[in-house]
Amino acid sequence: MVVREDFSTIIRKIRIFSGAILFAYVIMHLLNHSINVFSIDLADAVRSSYFHPVWQNPVGLVLLYGSFVAHMILGFSSILTRKSFKMKARDWIQIIFPVLALLFLLQHIAVSFIITKIYGGEETYSLFFAAMNTETSSDLIVGAILFSLMTIFIWVHGVIGIDSYLKQQAVHHNKFTFYMRYPSLFRFIYWIVPVGAVLGWLSGLRNMSFIAQIQSFEMNMPIPNYLGSIIFKFIPQEAFPVIMQVEPLVMKYYPLVVLFVILVCIFNVVRARFFGRIIVSYPGGETVSIPKGTSVLEASRKGKIPHQSVCGGRGRCTTCRVKVTANDGTLTAPSAHEIKAIERVGLDDNVRLACQLRPTNNISVQPLLNPENTLETVRSARALTGKEQETVVLFVDLRDFTKLSEKKLPYDVVYILNKYYAVCGEIIEKNGGRLDKFIGDGIMAIFDASSDSNVNSKNALVSANAISKSMKTLNSEMKTDFSEDMRFGMGIHAGSMIVGMMGYGKTVTETAVGDNVNIAARLEELTKTYKCELVVSKYVADKANIDTKKMKPKTVDIRGRKELLEVFTFEKAADVPV
Repeated sequence: MVVREDFSTIIRKIRIFSGAILFAYVIMHLLNHSINVFSIDLADAVRSSYFHPVWQNPVGLVLLYGSFVAHMILGFSSILTRKSFKMKARDWIQIIFPVLALLFLLQHIAVSFIITKIYGGEETYSLFFAAMNTETSSDLIVGAILFSLMTIFIWVHGVIGIDSYLKQQAVHHNKFTFYMRYPSLFRFIYWIVPVGAVLGWLSGLRNMSFIAQIQSFEMNMPIPNYLGSIIFKFIPQEAFPVIMQVEPLVMKYYPLVVLFVILVCIFNVVRARFFGRIIVSYPGGETVSIPKGTSVLEASRKGKIPHQSVCGGRGRCTTCRVKVTANDGTLTAPSAHEIKAIERVGLDDNVRLACQLRPTNNISVQPLLNPENTLETVRSARALTGKEQETVVLFVDLRDFTKLSEKKLPYDVVYILNKYYAVCGEIIEKNGGRLDKFIGDGIMAIFDASSDSNVNSKNALVSANAISKSMKTLNSEMKTDFSEDMRFGMGIHAGSMIVGMMGYGKTVTETAVGDNVNIAARLEELTKTYKCELVVSKYVADKANIDTKKMKPKTVDIRGRKELLEVFTFEKAADVPV
């Protein structure tokens, strides 16, 4: 099956791309505003020297206006197609803030376009501040408040989108990992940019008021005349009649557009709840009535029908898969996410993922993973399903232990292994890790005690360093008693993994599974190739913030992984600069 991007995936990419363009524009625009704290002339100089060359060329203009139109259309489309008002607080903010901001933003964009693109005028901070200072005191205060609110609304909307995207890419795809490594830096940026912009704008208004008073006194003219001279300097006279029509038109028609959107939303929610419903049938005669376009997994949850879904319905696993036994019509085509999941495990054509299948006709399905077999067992162990999270894994394995054990009595082997387990286990637990399992002479440890993966990465490397030193001491003791040295190798990697309660019957434990667990195991195996004690991914080293300036990473090919991986090797793990 060839994976073709479905329409929803293309729309999502357009929304992300247009949002990124607009966020880049906004952050540059607000930083330019903040320079007014120092002087209006400096802000205008930066605007003409740096801001305009980026955005006022043909490519920049097409990207900017195209992104704005696309993002606005897609935003309103997503609102119009909602079938429920049940949303998280941040989703409500994502919708309400830009809708409110557009009431004033549309006026700003329209006036700017008319002045510069239609009548060939010039847009400067001196112009804006002069125009605002011509207002009455009460209108000036209202204008300053509205500007501050518009800035906050637009900025918060953009930050929520960028934050969600970067976190998702870092956790699930190991991209933009710097975002997770330096959260304090980005929180600082998220606060300082809008605060600086508002302070700059208010400073510009105040400075223009002072300048107008001084210049009008020196030139012996009324303040309104001086401010008017600045306005007429940058705006052609013939542009004024058109500009004056912008505010009345926006204030008259934009609220009507918003009202129309609200009414359509209410209509869609009511229609989804009471009309256009379909029936999803399950084995045993159970049925659930749902609106068209609702996923089968959502139908199961609504009908309180047990249905497995480890990834939470995001199309990253196949535990929710169902067999379609009957369908009154044509099934919706699988999405790109669903196709990837289906191809990975090789499912039949009549098997679909319940979280991705959104039927538009009556349908009969049979969940293929029976939750009744394990439901009570797993509930008693605190968790029915796993969760996807950033986790650090450490593998430790003894070298040539089979040969060593052949020369020893069984009780001696048990004694040696327990000493080795005790040394490693004590260090791992002391540094915030937990022993996941013992595999012969190997140990798997998970570091997820902290919500900060940087801390977990650091703890794993500190553990490796301490294990190396303690094993040296243990070898000195063992050499006296058994005339043998224990050699070992360790591998450390981090990334998105499924963490949850797994097992059967009474043997249910919390563990981690996923590609990144396998990568950590492969890194431990590479210690044999490089004849070293530790191989750690560069990703973990960067997150732990250890000094790697004098080290050159190696690029390795990990079995089962398409992309190459950068790693650091340490002949002695005790040399890790922690």
